[in-house]
Amino acid sequence: IRFIVPSNAYSTATLVCFSGDEILMGPLGTFGPIDPQVNGVPARAILRAFENIEARLKAEGPRALTAYMPLISKYDLHILEICKSAQELSEELARTWLATYMLKCPPEDAAVSRIVDFFKSYDVHKSHGRSIDREKARKQGLRPVVDVEGVPGLAELVESLFNQYELWFDKTPFYKVFEDARNTNWGRQMQTVTLQLPLLVPPGLPQPAPQPGPPQPSA
Repeated sequence: IRFIVPSNAYSTATLVCFSGDEILMGPLGTFGPIDPQVNGVPARAILRAFENIEARLKAEGPRALTAYMPLISKYDLHILEICKSAQELSEELARTWLATYMLKCPPEDAAVSRIVDFFKSYDVHKSHGRSIDREKARKQGLRPVVDVEGVPGLAELVESLFNQYELWFDKTPFYKVFEDARNTNWGRQMQTVTLQLPLLVPPGLPQPAPQPGPPQPSA
């Protein structure tokens, strides 16, 4: 299985690439951290916030609880378990796929641990949207990552295909598509819903003239 990455392959896309035998990347291709997000907030940031509050309460005593209650009350206790489980799942998938498919080695291998620790670390990247280019990926031991321009004619084909997909997504309601070499394809598209809302006019101003509706059939 070969993944082609001409542009951004962040988050889950990075994780999926770990399950391939080879990754072809263009000069603008990038990976991203695989630290999980909970409702758009990094799980590690939520856990760290609770850890910091816990440490401060231990240092400052119960009297400080009043100051931190507004912060604690924003989250239910079960969110902590959700964050921990999300982190464990992300690491488990990355470790399993790297060991089974890409590196073909035991999950406990040092090469697998080095890659997983780097890509999952919120402390290192500090943003879920931070780019990881192919050189950084190779330095962490991710292999094989092949430059598309190193294969004669491949870079032009990848760029052309990428531009066609970009145009197709821009001109159609589709936002996701799957297809294979046997012309089997499937996709998801957005549905546009038109809502007619009443026009609110402040008191004292003239009311707008009613707009004509659709023509009515004649008797």
